[in-house]
Amino acid sequence: MINGELITLDAGDYQAQVASCGGMLVSLTRAGRDLVLPFDAEASLPSGWQGKTMLPWPNRIAGAAYTRGGRTFQVACNEPETGSANHGLVSWTDWEVTGVDVDGASFETLLPASYGYPWSLLVTTCYRLHPVSGLSVSTRAICVGAALATDDVVGAPEDLSTGALAAAPYGVAAHPYLTRGVRIDDCVLTLPGDQVLETDERLVPTVLRDVAGTEQDWRAGRRIGEARADNAFTGLPQGVWEIRLARAEGGPAVVLSADAPWAQIYTAEHLGRRGLAVEPMTCPANAFNSGVGLVELEVGQEHTLAWSLREVD
Repeated sequence: MINGELITLDAGDYQAQVASCGGMLVSLTRAGRDLVLPFDAEASLPSGWQGKTMLPWPNRIAGAAYTRGGRTFQVACNEPETGSANHGLVSWTDWEVTGVDVDGASFETLLPASYGYPWSLLVTTCYRLHPVSGLSVSTRAICVGAALATDDVVGAPEDLSTGALAAAPYGVAAHPYLTRGVRIDDCVLTLPGDQVLETDERLVPTVLRDVAGTEQDWRAGRRIGEARADNAFTGLPQGVWEIRLARAEGGPAVVLSADAPWAQIYTAEHLGRRGLAVEPMTCPANAFNSGVGLVELEVGQEHTLAWSLREVD
């Protein structure tokens, strides 16, 4: 299978398909209505990282390089048009299926240390369907090792005063595209973020601005129309927040809930604006260089991102 093992989950009116490649969400429906933009995982690859789990960084590392403890680490540039390293290191690996039942599935992968990222992470992503609350997802990462540098091989930076190896820089996100079966121009978006991170022509963050009075103020909910976005939002409510997408003419809304400090919105021009990428994230683009929102994982420490999707009438 080109996307690894495909698994179908059922709970009440909800049905989902997940895949082992990248711990990926392929589809989610309720009573036959798509909540996320689906694709034919038996015959084709996802477009625009649809449904992927993204770590140890979400979004981009500018210049495909970052500095840590005075050392510069180079990672593969997989977005030549911006010169960036995009969406981490595990989205295209085949994760091990560690559990399956009618309404749930779990996947696990070991990210070994490498020249570009000399820390090792054990990662588990779990999907669970409920007939009322819909789909819940959690991704847990444990730092299980840090590589010691030698005379000719790069390793994790060392604190010269203590001899301890630096903690792993870490961020995580998911990449569903929400849909209501029409172009997003004809949908209403409600997003409670007070601040938006603006970017340059290479999609590298430049300045954090209040959304008030701008095209990116979605707090009261409004029709998307011709608006474009590929930006991270923060200033989200404390605790669990919700982002909603509904048809402008009315009807059920698809709701993504999370308690992550950031959410990326992309209006998916390359997909004909048939869906809206809504990505719960622990940090914004280029966090490996800016340090904004970056999680520090010592060996033995863990981190969990949890989010959910449901339809409300």
